[in-house]
Amino acid sequence: MLDRYRRVLGAPHVLALVVSSVLARTPIGMISLALVLYVQRLTGSFASAGAVTAAFAIAAGLASPLQGRLIDRLGQTRVLVPFVLVHVVAVVVVVALGESGASPAVLAAVSGVAGAGTPPVGAALRPLWPQLLDDETLLPPAYALDSILIEAVFSLGPLLTAALVALFSPIAALLAGAAIVLVGTVWFSALPPSREWRGEPSTAGWAGPLRAPGMRTLLLAGVGAGACFGVFEVVLPAFGKDHGSASVGGPLITAWALGSMAGGIAYGVLAERLGALARAFLRLAALLPVVSALTLAATSVASMLLLIPVAGVVIAPLQATQNQLVGLVAPAGTITEAYTWVLMGLVVGVAGGNALAGALVEASGWRAAVVAGCALAALGAAVGWARRGTLRPAAAVPA
Repeated sequence: MLDRYRRVLGAPHVLALVVSSVLARTPIGMISLALVLYVQRLTGSFASAGAVTAAFAIAAGLASPLQGRLIDRLGQTRVLVPFVLVHVVAVVVVVALGESGASPAVLAAVSGVAGAGTPPVGAALRPLWPQLLDDETLLPPAYALDSILIEAVFSLGPLLTAALVALFSPIAALLAGAAIVLVGTVWFSALPPSREWRGEPSTAGWAGPLRAPGMRTLLLAGVGAGACFGVFEVVLPAFGKDHGSASVGGPLITAWALGSMAGGIAYGVLAERLGALARAFLRLAALLPVVSALTLAATSVASMLLLIPVAGVVIAPLQATQNQLVGLVAPAGTITEAYTWVLMGLVVGVAGGNALAGALVEASGWRAAVVAGCALAALGAAVGWARRGTLRPAAAVPA
């Protein structure tokens, strides 16, 4: 059943790229939660914590297309290393300012710098897959593996954050996250496939990949899904606080990610049985708000631990199909930037979900936030279905 994954991981350089990219993508699962816990402990407010975390995520999303365009033109190493240095320094400054009594607005501004410096290692890895694998039938499990890696970060990151917060403090989690990101990005950038990669010449013009209508569809659909994810990043610590401790959010996020990993593994094995790629993506997008709404039935930590993996089961397959579609619809010479635009849609959605959930948790409780997240996911799916005709190769659809 898992032979395809074994063949992917057995290709030259793949294992080192996979491990280094997991380290480099730690901010996805570690720093965001650490920021929520750190700022909430400083200010006593989930609204302030959500706003600071949203600034981090929004800046990361807005900066990523610029980073992608630079990578397409200059190569990976010359872009990833300077940006990760900015990221690490800014995280350290957030801690220094927080300990000196800076206001949430100042913390949000510096968190934005940290977010803007987040290295787009995931977007850098995805264009490498066709060069790393000599069998096209291995591409679906490769993209599924990429989505599973993100969920591994979501699993390991929150657990590590929860452990560091319990043993030391949120500061320890933030600084450890920054150190791990630095090591992973430098390692990834030093590997031959990354160091030697160069983009194709582009004729897409100033709009880059967004010249393709299919890219715009994926971007808009990603915002809705991201908003749902962002809501749960704040909801799960808030649910934990209602049931004893906000740090319970770490294991709950891990359980959510484990459900996604299980779905991703199944997708990599069964991809051909799911039908046309675009239709599989749209069906998964429509399923996301349905399974997410199941968490409304949770009445205890134990019941949430049972429900949240079910809510996560479509996430990795959804991301895998979306990433495969990017390779299909993006114009030539814009592939890295295309992945970063989709990431931007996702991250901006996450940021909006963080901020919205923080406000709703304070005003009406965690269930109100879940309802809002499900509604936004449903809206994103509806946009995708309405524009489904654009999810074809860029040359086949008029701009």
